[in-house]
Amino acid sequence: MRFPLDLVLCLSITATVLVPTSRASAVPGDEQAYSGSLFSPPTPLPKAGAFYVEPYLYVGSPVGQFGSQGDYHPLPGVQRSVSSLVILKYGITNRISVYITPQVQYSWQRSATPSGLKFTDLPFMLQGVALDRQSRLWPGSWQHTTLTVDLGMNFPTGSYDRLSRAQDGSGSGVYSFRYGLIDQTGFKFGSMRPFRVRLWATGIQPVASTSLNGQSVYGTGTGFSGRAHGEAFGNFGGSVEFSLTRHLVLALDMIRDWSSGSHVQGRQILQTAPAAQNLSFNTPAEDDWFAAPAIEYNWNASTSILGGVGLTLSGRDTTRQVIGTLAFEHTF
Repeated sequence: MRFPLDLVLCLSITATVLVPTSRASAVPGDEQAYSGSLFSPPTPLPKAGAFYVEPYLYVGSPVGQFGSQGDYHPLPGVQRSVSSLVILKYGITNRISVYITPQVQYSWQRSATPSGLKFTDLPFMLQGVALDRQSRLWPGSWQHTTLTVDLGMNFPTGSYDRLSRAQDGSGSGVYSFRYGLIDQTGFKFGSMRPFRVRLWATGIQPVASTSLNGQSVYGTGTGFSGRAHGEAFGNFGGSVEFSLTRHLVLALDMIRDWSSGSHVQGRQILQTAPAAQNLSFNTPAEDDWFAAPAIEYNWNASTSILGGVGLTLSGRDTTRQVIGTLAFEHTF
C-alpha cells in the first residue's frame, strides 16, 4: 500500500483551505487525558510555544523467522537489543509542530562481541493540523476529529556498511522523504467512558542510492564494493485508547509494516576467483502484522507513563519480534 506525494500534498492543501485557522473548542470527552498509544505516530501540540519530551525504552529480541510463504521457524540464540528513542517536539503554532526522534541502540548475542552504542537514522518532521472538526452525533454523544499531515526527511546517521557483522547495522545510508496522514477521533457516547481512535498511513521513499563497501545491512559481505538503490517502505495501522478512569487508559495498536526491498549491484572479490565478479540482486520485499497492547497512566493532560509488549503476529520474509516498551511523556 503506497501513498504518492501528489496525493498527500493535494489532501493537505485542500483540507487547509476548507477549514478555519483556529482549533475547535472543547466538547464532552475532551477532558479525558491520553498519552497516545505506544507505536502510533504523534500528533501536533495544541499550543504555540509548547515543548514536548517523550523518552522510550525498548527491549527486544527476534524469536523466529517468517519465510516467503508466511511459514514460521524459531530462531534459537539470536541477537537481542536495547534501544532508547526520544521524541522532541515544539509547537510553532496551535496547528503546526516540528519534531525529531534521535535513537540509540545496543545489541548483544551469546559468545559474540556486543555491538556497542549506535545511532540510527534521524527523522526530522513537520506536521500540521489540516482539519479540526467536532460534531454532535445525537443528544449526549459527541465526536472530535483531527486530520494531520506529516512531511519530513530521514537523515542517514546510522551505520550501514563496513560492519563487522551484518546485524550490527543501524541505518540505511540514504536520505529519505517521509510523508503521512493521521486521523484521530475522540468519542463520548452518553454515560459511556470516553475513548479515542487513531488511523494512519506513512510512507518513506529513499531519494538517492548509496555506496556500499564490505558487510552491510543490504546483505553484502566482505570484499563487496557497489551501490544499493532503496525502494519505498512504511506502515499503516490503527489504535484504540479506552479510558477506565480519568487517569487510567487501556491501549492497543494494530500495524501493517511493508517494504518494497532494494536493488544491489557491484563487484565481489572472491578468494576462489582471480578477479572480482559482477554481482547484482534484489533484497526481498517484506510485510508483517504487529500488535501492541499497553497500559497508560496519565497524571494530567501534560504528564503520562505507559508500557506494554509488542509482538509480530504474521509476515513474509521478516522476523518475529517481541518488544517490551516503556515510555514517559511530559509537555512544558
